[in-house]
Amino acid sequence: MRKFTLMAILAFSFVVNAIAEDFKTAGDGKSWTMTALSETAGTGVTKNGTAFTMANTVVIAAGDHFQIESGITVCMGEDVSLEVEGTAGFEAAERVLFTRTAEGVSPNAVYIKGETEKAKFKNIDFEYAGLKCSAPKGLEADRCTFKYHQASKKHGSSAVNMGLSGAEFLITNCTFSENVRSAIGGAANSSNSITIENCIFLKNGTSNLNYPQINLTCAPQVIIRNCYVEGAPQNTRVGAIVVSDLVNVARNPHTLIENCVIKNARFGIALYSNQKAVVKDNLLLNNNAETNPNNGGSGINITDASGQQETMITGNYIEGSLWGVTIIGGKTINLGKTGDPTAADYNPGQNTFYNNGNNGVVYDLYNNSANTVYAQGNYWKTAGAQTVAGIENVIYHKADNATLGEVIFTPFSTADASGVQPAVSATSQESEIYTLGGIKAGQLRKGLNIVRKGGKVMKVMK
Repeated sequence: MRKFTLMAILAFSFVVNAIAEDFKTAGDGKSWTMTALSETAGTGVTKNGTAFTMANTVVIAAGDHFQIESGITVCMGEDVSLEVEGTAGFEAAERVLFTRTAEGVSPNAVYIKGETEKAKFKNIDFEYAGLKCSAPKGLEADRCTFKYHQASKKHGSSAVNMGLSGAEFLITNCTFSENVRSAIGGAANSSNSITIENCIFLKNGTSNLNYPQINLTCAPQVIIRNCYVEGAPQNTRVGAIVVSDLVNVARNPHTLIENCVIKNARFGIALYSNQKAVVKDNLLLNNNAETNPNNGGSGINITDASGQQETMITGNYIEGSLWGVTIIGGKTINLGKTGDPTAADYNPGQNTFYNNGNNGVVYDLYNNSANTVYAQGNYWKTAGAQTVAGIENVIYHKADNATLGEVIFTPFSTADASGVQPAVSATSQESEIYTLGGIKAGQLRKGLNIVRKGGKVMKVMK
């Protein structure tokens, strides 16, 4: 009896170990679905109605295809991935959910590795699991959601994790909320062109580590447009958007951040190192969660010790930051150059600054570089009546410290071009009220109303 029991235990252990092993398809040209996997021995996939459970990682081999079925739920176990080395179709007619099997379980990711086609995702919801891509063609995601992603070396640090330099990404109409670290990011030594458009980012970075909600390496084309980014003030180390090239991997890098609402983060936008950037028509509010002004808190921060960055900042409304715009290095940082409308560096300015400062001192613009900075055509709302003396009080530059470069701010605007009214208070957690100008509100998913006039954000309501 004792011998039989031992043999039974050994046999049971063998079965458990067999199930725990990854399953890889044969690469013989077959098309796989979750149903097909559940009907195949050794996959570790089981089916219960429209719900599937993955007990171990499944690899779709090169030469094979994976097709998602609409309206299903896929529950993934500890460290489990669905890896696609072949081709994949993740465009679902009805919403699909990838989630964990139980509380406390940390699944890995849907991991795209295929080399022949760009994978496309639509109507896919990710909870706890992430989306990784090291495929050379990149991927596209539309109308997907990403929530509660658990970062680790194995899972990747971002809910959408990019890799392999040269791959291109398109992320549209997606929502990212309460992920542990960044919503979208990649390796510092990987340069990926990416367009992020019409997306919502809510309180990502719940671990409160030094990872911004959007964390990108410079690339030939980085576009962030028509997005809503809101931080959680208790996450004092989490900024909103960073585009940087820390190890000099990008070639001919260009960045555009346009028509976004960015609020309640440690900082708003940070552009580091060599790139040609345009920051245009954004609404930056109360990005002041940083507890030490010496460590951050800018609405827009430009840092480039190499002296190569060329950035144009135009049409933005910046309110309630510890520092409005800070400039540390760079080649030409242009906040308004109105002298010659036909010049290549012409910039009408039209930035509005209001109530940016710390420790009782206003810092709407801080030129902490030796460069001469043009900032003409702007409205310095904090200064009240627009006079040279009043504006000098809200700018820090050569007039305050002879080692710094001069800010040329005349001529300035005598009217607020933004149409935005100040927030009720810098600490208010309620939605701010702005002028409507008779423009109808447009719906931006998840109950956020965006009112625009002439392409510029005029109002945000929940």
